[in-house]
Amino acid sequence: MRTRVAVVIALCLGGLATAEGPVGPDWVPALLTPEEAAEGFYPLFNGADLDGWHIRGANKHAFDALDGMLVVTGEGGGDWIFTSRDYENFVLRYEYRLPETGGNSGVAIRATRDGNPAFTGMEIQVLTPCEPPHAGSAGALYASVTPAVKADHPAGEWNAVEVLCDGPRIRTIMNGHELYDIDINTYDSPDKKNTPLPERAKSGAIALQDYGDPVEFRKIRIKPLPGGEGWRKLFNGKDLDGWTIIGDSKWLVDDDGILRVDNTGMTGRSALRTVETFTDFELRANIKPHDGANSGIFFRCSGDNPWPRTYEAQIDNHDSQQFTGAIWDQVPASELRAMDGCWFQMHVIAKGASIQVAVNGKSVVDYISSRHRKYPSGWICLQGHDPNSVVEFKDIEIKPID
Repeated sequence: MRTRVAVVIALCLGGLATAEGPVGPDWVPALLTPEEAAEGFYPLFNGADLDGWHIRGANKHAFDALDGMLVVTGEGGGDWIFTSRDYENFVLRYEYRLPETGGNSGVAIRATRDGNPAFTGMEIQVLTPCEPPHAGSAGALYASVTPAVKADHPAGEWNAVEVLCDGPRIRTIMNGHELYDIDINTYDSPDKKNTPLPERAKSGAIALQDYGDPVEFRKIRIKPLPGGEGWRKLFNGKDLDGWTIIGDSKWLVDDDGILRVDNTGMTGRSALRTVETFTDFELRANIKPHDGANSGIFFRCSGDNPWPRTYEAQIDNHDSQQFTGAIWDQVPASELRAMDGCWFQMHVIAKGASIQVAVNGKSVVDYISSRHRKYPSGWICLQGHDPNSVVEFKDIEIKPID
């Protein structure tokens, strides 16, 4: 068993290539632990440049990528730097280090791109160590929640932070110590001047603050969690209610709410199809392909063919031309961001003729389809591809677009 786990972790992190094509992205191991890669975390900062981030403020040199770190240079005038994508429910992990002289910064969650993210969203404070803890000290939910303990290391040393943001629940752990675990709907905040916590944005960017002091951040990674405003479960995590099996693949649900397709013994094309049809929507799913697996998510499906050639968001880390995230036979994915043996998130947006696919937080397909008039609406199908392809799905959610 240990050998098997080691092989999976090596594939997750190594981005190994074979004669069959790519099997994973070339993320350096410094960005994720092996366990995080297998669990479904992905880096928000690539360690090389500011791709995926946007600086608000006049000074675009207030933030930089240097030696594997996202740094606040200390020049000032940069205001905040935001992720290009929004997040609602998630586990966020990062490390930060202040210079020995100290400094001030912050990490905003559910940050809006206008206004002050510390109060339109919420800010996890970054500050010179001080005692006793207060609502403005390191790790505090700024101006609202005081850490239960002082957990930050002396200035000049690295601090590791984990923030759980799940609906109204906010929990922050620093250097292994829990600072707070609150429900913002019931927590009695001492801050009576700013927007009450329950009334702040439910979704937004991750943002880092330029307060005019140099600060270093590294290993910024995230694992999205299901749920959120407007989203509903397409798969209930218990059984196949709302779905129809087409063909002879086995679709099994385990005690952990994971849907698994086992194609052993299949004799023809197979799929799992929704009973309900959809027109315009956002679809999210967490997916784990086993070694060498091939599958896909079909949408706007119609007819009797279990594999309708309408739209298929590809799940295959080995096809060198149409790997995971591609719309099969229409548009290739711009880069490979999924790995065999590791959970990844696929996010599909179908709005009229506009089709977008993101894998692990980054857009890999964005185009205007010529097929929209012919296929404006239909079922969603999960593909059972071949006897050797085992794939697991969980947290399948949909949000219809009016």
